[in-house]
Amino acid sequence: MKGKPLADVAGQAPHHDAMRLTELTSTEIADLLTQMYAADHGHLDDALSQQQRTELADYLGCHEDARARAWEAWALELNPANWDATEYWLDVEFVEPCPEGQAV
Repeated sequence: MKGKPLADVAGQAPHHDAMRLTELTSTEIADLLTQMYAADHGHLDDALSQQQRTELADYLGCHEDARARAWEAWALELNPANWDATEYWLDVEFVEPCPEGQAV
C-alpha cells in the first residue's frame, strides 16, 4: 500500500478526516505509521491531519493488542538497525497512554 493516499488506506474519501480504525489491518496501520514517521522526520509532506494522528495515537494507546500487531507488521518493513529508534518514536513520541475512564 505504499504510495497510496492516506485517505485511501483508511478507506475514506480524501476530504473526510474520520478514519475507521477498527476496520484497518495491521499492515494498513503500519503503512500509516511509516508515513507519519517519515513526515515527523522531514521526509514526507503528505501526512495525516492532526485529528487523524490523534485518533490513531489514542486508538493504539487504548488497544495494546492492535499496537503490538501494528508494530509487528511495521517491523517487517524496517531495517532491524532502525527498530529501537522507530519503536521509541511509536511508544514515546507518538502513542499516548489511554485516557483514564475511556472505554477500550
